[in-house]
Amino acid sequence: MNNLKTHQQATSADSTSIGFDYQYYYFLYLILGLNVEERIGLEVKDDIHIEHQDGTQSLIQLKHSVQINAEGEIINLRESDIDVWKTLYNWTKIINDVNDNRDTEEEQLKFINNTKFILVTNKSDNEKNNFLKKFKSVKNGLIKSVEFINFLTEKHILECIKNNEGAKNGDLVKYLKEILQQPQEWLKAFFDKLELMMDEDDLISRIKIRIKEKMIPEEKIELVYESLDSNLREDNYLDVKRGKRMEYTFDDLYRKYRKCFILGRINRPIINKDNIILPENINQQNFVRQLEDIEIINVDDENYHSYIVEKTILKLIAFNNLERWKQEGELVTTDIKSLKELAMLEWGNVFDSVHFKLKKKVRRKENINDDELMDLAVDCYFETLQIKLSIDEFELGSEFSNGKYFLMSDELEIGWIYNWKERYLNANK
Repeated sequence: MNNLKTHQQATSADSTSIGFDYQYYYFLYLILGLNVEERIGLEVKDDIHIEHQDGTQSLIQLKHSVQINAEGEIINLRESDIDVWKTLYNWTKIINDVNDNRDTEEEQLKFINNTKFILVTNKSDNEKNNFLKKFKSVKNGLIKSVEFINFLTEKHILECIKNNEGAKNGDLVKYLKEILQQPQEWLKAFFDKLELMMDEDDLISRIKIRIKEKMIPEEKIELVYESLDSNLREDNYLDVKRGKRMEYTFDDLYRKYRKCFILGRINRPIINKDNIILPENINQQNFVRQLEDIEIINVDDENYHSYIVEKTILKLIAFNNLERWKQEGELVTTDIKSLKELAMLEWGNVFDSVHFKLKKKVRRKENINDDELMDLAVDCYFETLQIKLSIDEFELGSEFSNGKYFLMSDELEIGWIYNWKERYLNANK
C-alpha cells in the first residue's frame, strides 16, 4: 500500500489546523494548572508563556506532528528535527535581541537565568537519539555541559548535515551555527534552562483529569469541559478580532470562567417535583393562616382549596429538595445557610420598603387603621413572590423561590403584616 501523501493531502486544512488545536488545548491544559498571581498568554511572548509568582517566566513552544511510523505510532523525535533546531534558533534570537536591550552577554545571561525554555511535542522520546541521550545526561549531571556542547559542535552538526540532504539542509546548518557560536557560559546557562517534553499527547483526557482534580463530580466533568472550552474559544476569537492580546492573570480566569466550574458543582436540574405528599390538615399550616389573616385567601373563596394546595406543593418542593441536597451532598451546609440568609435579606428589603411610611407613623404614634395594615401586607406578599433566589449565581426559579418563602412563612421566620411577630411568634410562646 502506498503511504505517501499527495500534495493536496499534505497541505490540507486538517493537517495544518491540528497544530493550532494542539497549541490551544495545551494552553487550556496549562490554564487549569495556573497558580494565584501567575499570568499566562497565548501567542504573545511565545506560543504560550507563563509569568510566575517569583518573577521568572516560561516560554513554551508547541510542535505537533501527524506523521506516523510503520506501527501506526507518532514518529520519534529525530536528532536533526528541523522544528527542534528552529525553535532553539528562535530562542537564541530572542535572548540576544538588541531591540530589547540585550546587547551584552551579561544582559543575555540575566534573561536566560530568569526564563525556562520549554519545547513540547507529541513526537516520541527514543534511545536511538544521541542528542536526547546526551541532553538527558547533562541535565542529570552525568556529564559536564562542556562535553555536551562539544558533542553538538564536533559531531552532531556533521551528522545532522549528513542526514539532511536537500532544501532543509541549509536552514538546519544556519540554526545550528547560530546556536553553537554563542559563548560557552551562554550555552551552559541556556541548556540548563532548556526542557524538552516529548510524548505530550491526548491533551483532552489530561484536561479532563485536571478538571476532576478540582473536585468536580465524575458525571459533571464533560459538562465543565464543554462549557470551559466553548467560552474560552469564543473569548479568544473575540480578543483576536478586537486586536487584543490573549493574556490572562489568574484573577482574570477566575472571574471569567469560575461559572463553568459552578456548573459542575451544582446540578442545575436539581429541583425534583416528584413524591409530593400533602399534609392531612392542609388548611392548618402557619403560612395558610398568615395568608388568611391578610385576606389573600378566604375559606369562602371558590378556589380556596386549590389555592392552598398549589402553594403547599411549592412549599414541599422547596422543603424536599433542600433535604435531598443535604443528604446527597449536592449542597453543603454553608450553601443551605447562604441560601437562607439571601432569602431573609431579600424579604427584609421588601418588608422594610413596603412598611417604611407605616413605620414612621408608628414612631410618631399616629393612628393606623386595619385596612392600611392589610393593604401593605398584601403588597409585601406579592412583591416577595417576585424574588428569584439563587445558589452560586444559578437562579432557582419562581417555583422554588416562592416555595422557600411559603416554607419560611410556615416556620414563622417571616411574615407579611407589619406586626407579624407579635401576632404569631408571641402568640406561640
